[in-house]
Formats: sequence, structure tokens, C-alpha cells
Amino acid sequence: MSSLRKRKTMRWLLLVMFVASTLHALASDLSTIAQLEQTLAAARGKSDKDVAKQLGKMQLTERLSTLRLENLQASLPGEKSRQALLVLADTSAFLSLPAVEIPKLASPDHNMQGKILNKTTDYIRETLPRLPNFIVSRNTARFENLKVDYVGGAVAVVEDQPFHFTNTFKETVTYRNAEEKVIFSPNRPEHQRGLYNLGVFGPLLQIVVTDIFSGKMGWGHWEQGKRGTMAVFRYSVPQDHSHYHVKYCCFSNTNSWHIFETLPSYHGEISVDPNSGAILRLTIQTDIPPDHPIYRADLLVEYGPVEIAGQPYICPTKSVSIARAMNRVNVQQGQCVDYNCRPDAYVYPKNTAVNDTVYHSYHVFRSEMRNLPAEDNDESEEPRPAPPATTDPKN
Repeated sequence: MSSLRKRKTMRWLLLVMFVASTLHALASDLSTIAQLEQTLAAARGKSDKDVAKQLGKMQLTERLSTLRLENLQASLPGEKSRQALLVLADTSAFLSLPAVEIPKLASPDHNMQGKILNKTTDYIRETLPRLPNFIVSRNTARFENLKVDYVGGAVAVVEDQPFHFTNTFKETVTYRNAEEKVIFSPNRPEHQRGLYNLGVFGPLLQIVVTDIFSGKMGWGHWEQGKRGTMAVFRYSVPQDHSHYHVKYCCFSNTNSWHIFETLPSYHGEISVDPNSGAILRLTIQTDIPPDHPIYRADLLVEYGPVEIAGQPYICPTKSVSIARAMNRVNVQQGQCVDYNCRPDAYVYPKNTAVNDTVYHSYHVFRSEMRNLPAEDNDESEEPRPAPPATTDPKN
């Protein structure tokens, strides 16, 4: 293929990506929660595939709460439509609730706000260190909106398509002496792209609450949670006071791969129980400069009561991470030898990935001792997490 023909091919591919992305943005149906419910009511009797396709064209302008999501999912015809509604709810997780869902309660004065926040700092300082050593399962479903088709040697790369389910993986997390370790699932890709979400069982809260009091904090609103009214505060943390560590896998540098890390400024909401100070919902929205290879790294964690060894504790029940990053795609695979490709063999579209994680099956973590034969090594039986990978990720 001549150099001129290659350049024309690349321009054509980029034009297709731009036009398709624009058409999808125009085709998206902006909907409120009330309009979503009307759409689902009218779709009763339709096939699972048709309902999923209809949901994939929608974009919410309001937050679909977890409680409302669960109620709507129960009426859907199958797995595809439930997945489509799940990712629709996840992408709305950082929006405001519909006005009708905000309790009509008077805002607390500054004195009362201070008392609530003092309870929260006491909760972080006194309650979290008393969490027992435990083990918990987490199930993650992953969705992406980048479409890459390989047909007869031709490659079509289209950004901002309706989200599609890519894979699911199950992992185990151990929390011991205030330290988290992940035992990675055998069915998880060796180098799964995405954010590293560690610290949700305590360290994350300590970091964010410490940063919040160094930044700006203001009253948000009252919000109805699953088990009572929550006090919601809005906050922002400048970069020079940030201790929130964003870690993302992986980006290419010629033919090697590396993990991207940064400490960005960020903002979000923190929802607490006004009586106990327990944190029940936390959102983190990063302010990453546009010249970075990752453009978005947002995180939501919901906390709720769980039982460990017969005792109640407040622990994570659900998390959502949304990452938008540069994704390397080879559009001229035939020109590569032993993974060494010419620079013009690649395009770098933006891909948005949503990870929906559910935490369940909390159990107390007990170390068990047993006698080993003399020839065995005297090593701990505790499972160890796999180290982060730095080689070429499998897409």
C-alpha cells in the first residue's frame, strides 16, 4: 500500500469516527426519570433485545437511585434489558436526584451542620479502626462505549456508541489490620483496563474526609436513603491539598505499557447519617487536565449495614467507577511483525468504561494454623493478591 493511500485511509477512518460520534450524540434521547418510567411502561410486552436497544439510545438528565433501579429492573423482560438499565443508572450516578425525591425539610443551620460533621469525623476516627478482619466477595460487570469492528481486514473505530456489556469477573478482598488485598479472579483478563479501586473499606474515607476539611465544604440537601434521611454535603479539594491517588492501567509508550498515576483536584458529595455520622454515600469526581491520557476517573461508593460474625457494621455494598481514557487500536494489523507496528498503524480513540461492583458475603477473616511436614516451607497459607501488570494488556 502506497504512503498516499495509507494517509487517505487514515483520514477516512478518522472521519468515520467523527461522523458516527456526532450522529450518536444527536440520536441520544435525553430523558428524565419520569420519562424513563413512561418508556418502560409502554415497552411492556416487547422482547428483551428490543427493550435493551431502546434503553441504549437514552441518556438520563437526573440520577436514577439504586432503590428505584432495583424496582424497575424487576419488571424488565430479560438480562440484556436489565444490563442496559444498569449502565444507564450508573452513568447517571453523579447527577442530581429528581426534585420530587428531595425531602421538603428545612436546611440545618451552621451550628447543626457542624455537629453532623463532627459526628462524621468521630465515626472515621473511632468506628472504622474497630472493623474486624474480614473477607468479602465482589462481583463486577464492565461496560464500554467504544466500538471496534474488524471485517475482512478493514477496521472501523467508532466512539461514543451505546454502552455494551464486555465481561464480568468475581474477586475476593481480604481486609486485615486495616489493609486491603485483592485475590484476582481466574476469569479476569490478565491486564484489565480501568481504575484501581482500593481503600473503599476505610482508607478512602479517611483520605477524602481529611482532604475535605482542607478544601471547601457546603451544605447540599437532605436525601432519602434506604434506611432514613441522609445529610448531603458538597465539597471540593484543590490539587495542592489532594491525597486522592488515581491509578489506571494501562497506556502505551512505543511498544511498552505502563500504569498512569496522578493526584488530581476533585469534588463531589458526601452523604451521612445525621444521627451516627456514618458515611452512607460518597462520590468523587476528578478534575484531570485535558492533556493527560485519561480524561475522567470518577468513583461512587454506597455503604450500608452488613453482618460480620453476628455483629452489625457499615461497609461498602456497591461501587461505580467511570473512566474515560485514550485507547490504542491497531487499524493495520497486517503491517505488524512481532507486535512492532508503524506509528501510522494506530489510532487513539477515547473509550468510556463503566465498572459496576457489588460487595456481598462478608465473613470474619480467621488465620488457621496447621502442622506442616518437615520438607514443606514454613510459609503463611494466606492468599496473596496478584501484582499489577506492566506488559501489553489484552483488549
